[in-house]
Amino acid sequence: MSAEGPLVTLIVGDAGRAGSPARSRGRQVGPKAASGPPTETVTGGAGAEGAAPPGARQWSCRWTPEGPGPVSGGPHGEADLTLGLSWADAALVVSGELPPSVAYMQGRLKTSGDNALLLKVLAWSATTAFAAALAQWEAREPG
Repeated sequence: MSAEGPLVTLIVGDAGRAGSPARSRGRQVGPKAASGPPTETVTGGAGAEGAAPPGARQWSCRWTPEGPGPVSGGPHGEADLTLGLSWADAALVVSGELPPSVAYMQGRLKTSGDNALLLKVLAWSATTAFAAALAQWEAREPG
């Protein structure tokens, strides 16, 4: 953790769909769609160089006592907390149809890292400030 605050990274995409297991809350996960492979298998980080896997987008911010600091795209070092969502679930979060805490409880929001920080992030996502912060990132699949 840096003096600026812990780094929180969000990765949105269908990384690792070929069947590599994801880790979340200490167990193998991978909710299946009606048919087909797991819909999301982010593996507790952004890859060896800190970049999002192919086909995914990544945003990072430093966490402050007030919530997230400025959000920017791309890797910014090793994250203290990594969150991963599929494109479909990210769109549901942005539209307000899927609260992040519900996505986490359903295994749709993958996490890796500092669980105490995760609880702070989830608590913040239930505030009115969260809706305003969603405007800082685009949750649509590129291309």
